[in-house]
Amino acid sequence: MWQINKRKEFIHKHIGLLGITPALLFVIFFFIGGFIHSFTISMGAYQEIYGEAEIGWTYKELWNSSFFESLFVTVGMAAASSLVAGIIGLVLALLLATYTYQKTWIHLIFQLPFGVPHLIAAYMLTQVLMGTGWVSRIAYHLGLIDEFEAFPILIHDDWGVGVLLAYSWKEIPFIVLLIYPFITKLLLEWKDTVQMLGGSFNQMVRWVIIPILMPIWAGGMWVVFSYVLGAYEIPALMAQTSFGFIPVTAWQEYTQFGLNRQPLAIAMNVVLAVVSLVVGVLLVMMQKKWYASGRRLWKG
Repeated sequence: MWQINKRKEFIHKHIGLLGITPALLFVIFFFIGGFIHSFTISMGAYQEIYGEAEIGWTYKELWNSSFFESLFVTVGMAAASSLVAGIIGLVLALLLATYTYQKTWIHLIFQLPFGVPHLIAAYMLTQVLMGTGWVSRIAYHLGLIDEFEAFPILIHDDWGVGVLLAYSWKEIPFIVLLIYPFITKLLLEWKDTVQMLGGSFNQMVRWVIIPILMPIWAGGMWVVFSYVLGAYEIPALMAQTSFGFIPVTAWQEYTQFGLNRQPLAIAMNVVLAVVSLVVGVLLVMMQKKWYASGRRLWKG
């Protein structure tokens, strides 16, 4: 009888896990299984398909300064895109939840980029931002510039500004739509309480909304970081080849140089996946430490 009660208590305590079992099985089978399969290929397995080669030759070939420079550029662009999208998305979500709660047409504007694939978005922004694009023509006709060559270079520029703008245009609405429902709910729940305690709106945002929202917001930025880290469409169209974005190089190796080079492309993607996983683990560890410290973001 005691053992039956123990079993019932265990089932009741962990019954919530049943709800995530399908998603968990999906992740285990497709993500973890796919990662293991990709890693075995990158190590030199299936030589009857990809040709005979030394075990681990792909990672030996990647172990050079050129690849590490490309990795630095790729991670830097992913980090910059996630920070820009996260900060601007948070500000816009707060403004939308505060001032445009009943104006649904404004919310639809932020949903428009979701219907545009990244490849089409890159092409559209190229037509808009290039030296003879729409913006430069408007500036020329308004007399802001004397010639098209005077328009700042934003496509294939030396700093990847065009790539950052393209990712921002796509990912800021993602952050907005991710956190907007939570901000709206928190405002409705805490507004009267904060007013009763004599607090201002800025104090409510600083001490209530942002600390509660922080895990979701950070998780959204990690999703953006991971996506940008592995995406090739926008850098392929809008960045200089000298940047050496790893997803673009991997795509070229996989599609243009034969089967015997495909393990190298897969190895590049394995490295990016490991970087994304490490960043995710660090965020989880920082979140646990933050919870242990009382979820305080700032003093005073």
